[in-house]
Amino acid sequence: MTPLRRHRALTRIWALDPGWKGWFTTVNHTDLGRMFMATSVVFFVIGGVLAMLIRAQLATPRSAFMGPEVYAQVFTMHGTIMMFLFAIPLIEGIAIYLLPKMLGARDLAFPRLTAFGYWCYVFGGSMLLFAMLAGLAPDSGWFLYPPLSSTLGSPGSTRISG
Repeated sequence: MTPLRRHRALTRIWALDPGWKGWFTTVNHTDLGRMFMATSVVFFVIGGVLAMLIRAQLATPRSAFMGPEVYAQVFTMHGTIMMFLFAIPLIEGIAIYLLPKMLGARDLAFPRLTAFGYWCYVFGGSMLLFAMLAGLAPDSGWFLYPPLSSTLGSPGSTRISG
């Protein structure tokens, strides 16, 4: 096989499938990096909305906007989303996008593992958001400091196991 035919065959294999199915099956580092960055921006907006809810609660003394349990969940979810679903994945998305281009490589090693990591990120972030909407989100601060996250500091967390 000549180098030109091999290049054309690889280009055809690595091309994004047209339509919606291509975004679910891509293993191209450029597409995955863009997907990581776009998804992290979506989580940034959600975290920003949670920050506005926190500020609305703290705007006046003894505000009845949110109860203490809901406030603790919103506060925890805001910090968790901003750190673990926005900041870290954004940097990872930039690295996935730029690293092969800077090295002159065709892709990262293990491109399917990169795609699997993206879908695990989306699934895990979605589960956190659904837990918050169901009222079952963590409520002990974004750092989950052990005395505050134990049953002594958060006695309401036993509602999940009980």
